[in-house]
Amino acid sequence: MDRENILNEITNFYLNSRDFNGISIEDLYKKSSLSEDKFKEEITALINNRKIDLIYEGDIPNPHIKPFPAPTTEKQIEKLHQFQIDKHIKQSESSAETFGEGDFKIRFVQGIGCCVYPAPDHLKNKVDWKKYVSRPFTLRLAMGEWQLRPYFFELGILAIYRNDPRYTYWTDDITGSISYVEEKLLNPSDQIFIEHFGFGFGDGGIRAVAVLLTDLAKLTPEHQQIWKAKMLGGYYKYRLHPEFRRSTLGDFYEKESIFSAFLKELEVIKEMSEKISGISLINKTFEYDEKPENFGFLILPTLREYELFCHTLDRMMSDNLNREFFKDKIVESDLSAGETMKKIDNQLIRKLEIWINKTVRFSDHGPKDEMFKIFRDIRGLRSKPAHSHFKNEWNLRFYEDQKKLIKQTYTAIRTLRLILANHKLAKLVEVPEWLFKGEIRTF
Repeated sequence: MDRENILNEITNFYLNSRDFNGISIEDLYKKSSLSEDKFKEEITALINNRKIDLIYEGDIPNPHIKPFPAPTTEKQIEKLHQFQIDKHIKQSESSAETFGEGDFKIRFVQGIGCCVYPAPDHLKNKVDWKKYVSRPFTLRLAMGEWQLRPYFFELGILAIYRNDPRYTYWTDDITGSISYVEEKLLNPSDQIFIEHFGFGFGDGGIRAVAVLLTDLAKLTPEHQQIWKAKMLGGYYKYRLHPEFRRSTLGDFYEKESIFSAFLKELEVIKEMSEKISGISLINKTFEYDEKPENFGFLILPTLREYELFCHTLDRMMSDNLNREFFKDKIVESDLSAGETMKKIDNQLIRKLEIWINKTVRFSDHGPKDEMFKIFRDIRGLRSKPAHSHFKNEWNLRFYEDQKKLIKQTYTAIRTLRLILANHKLAKLVEVPEWLFKGEIRTF
């Protein structure tokens, strides 16, 4: 097999594989029928001429896909000459393990961990773009782009899926996923799955959606067109959320989202209050992957979305206080002038304030007073829509208003947890280290 045929073998394997995979160096070597020295000479020439790239297992976990740009040509060639292909094939064949019985036997052969790919410079003259005219992101993979390259989109595109109950939409405000619920509810063209999306930031810290090319390329042609229409230009203008970047590399978050921290605070408050009184101060807590709708960074900077967020906050704070917790804990003598037990019966914020004031001694009332101010401010924001003209509005300031609000409300919830933590029985409750240290992302 000459150099041209080797290149054709690599190119055809790549374009006809299921996920634009590379061919293993051993399989290519066997197909070439060349001596090892001659084979390496041809491969080296193809690398230098920018016709092919070698991807090594030492650089990435799985060399059968190209998650990132290829190493430098110097590094590719240096590694190529570090291993003996012939010797490795013979040794791996002799030590191969066989599993199964009868016709269901599988033989495992240890590979070198190197795959060969056609280089983008070569593919731009070989790919028939007409085959991918309705699949713009699949075309980008066919042209040799790396699979984990992120593309950035307008946030509003997520509303298509979040607002449609035929899709399961989930996000922790760092990463997320989208999938359809049932085939019978959607046309085949709308049956899409995005395993892993995240967020990035543009000028001024405005959020954008970030999706990896490998997930975009798996969308139906119709939805690839939808996403392309909402793609943001100027790749260099955007940066990935640091925790989303870590997750794409298979690492755990360094810090959690402020929304996840809020949910965890509710859990800890529930446990502490149960230790103190035998009954929870909180009616409902929320699992990590089942947070309430509208509880997250705004997708659309609209008045309606902002008001829904305020409404949700109040339901998780004031409305979430358990009235049974205060039973037999407050008497007439605890009330201020003009107050009666009947008058405050439905005023759960006030009941919480009375109970805390009679239960806890404070050297500084400032944080506690600010906490109750925030609780009442949120209740006031919730009541505003009932008196408004219901006209929606688009304004980027809602992004900043919401960021400020969630920081304030998280501070209030955290203050409540810290107040309860002073009780000796509450010390039996374990507070997660990341929550205790405040390892939280506020963006």
